[in-house]
Amino acid sequence: MTEEIFRCLLGGFNIKDAFEVVDLLFDNGYTSVSCYEKSSHWMVEILNTQLIQESEIYAVIGNYNFPKIKIEKLQKTDWLKKSFTNLKSIIVGDFYIYGPHLRHEPIPTDKIAIEIAAATAFGSGEHPTTKRCLLACQTFFDEKKHKAVLDIGCGSCILSIALAKLGARCIDAYDNDTEAVRISIENIAINKVAHQINVFQNQRCEFSKKKYDFIVANILTDPLISMGKAIASSISRDGILVLSGFTSDDDNVLQKYRSLGLKLKFKYDYKGWGTLVFMKN
Repeated sequence: MTEEIFRCLLGGFNIKDAFEVVDLLFDNGYTSVSCYEKSSHWMVEILNTQLIQESEIYAVIGNYNFPKIKIEKLQKTDWLKKSFTNLKSIIVGDFYIYGPHLRHEPIPTDKIAIEIAAATAFGSGEHPTTKRCLLACQTFFDEKKHKAVLDIGCGSCILSIALAKLGARCIDAYDNDTEAVRISIENIAINKVAHQINVFQNQRCEFSKKKYDFIVANILTDPLISMGKAIASSISRDGILVLSGFTSDDDNVLQKYRSLGLKLKFKYDYKGWGTLVFMKN
């Protein structure tokens, strides 16, 4: 697909603001929004097939401080092909994660393969929170003990797929975004685990009517806190809860779930992002 692309580069964010801004701009309908670290600050890049107006950017994220803004027209290129070329396979613990363009490449025989397409849902395996959630699933999931599993805000469904390949047989995976649900259904079919995972759209914590032995939620601080009571009440006795999506210096999620009676088993701190593993007893 060769087409005209416009780029807007915003600079000078801290890590927390950068990821919040990415979410806000992505919801505004731009073709692609991403962020990366450069010289101790974080940059946000927007790519769009229509000219990006500076006034539109300020209307969406005007409350954030970003001293640099640059808008330019890029040379025509095959962006789909370019994105595939740049997307490499990654290894996280026992998992080997790759895109469909690498489907015919050799897969390490000692790894659990997961194919995830680069698409419009969060969860390619590259983000620090996804990596640590994958390790937490590998470390704390017990096929014999954890019969009912829940993935809150499943995105691409990468964590549910990982748990299915670790032996989980009954997984509920939900997201409040229609596109994420569509992508998840495609990904579980590609990985041949659709018989183990039930994907659905959920807006009102309907999952709280059921008990789960293992729950993972890689979302954001605010929804983790606002849904805290519903999530905690959904964990069965001796169940495991994995939470991520917040920076390492943010203790709000830790304090919230401790106040709900959960015991912290382990804490990951990786590249400025935190992942917490709780147990209910």
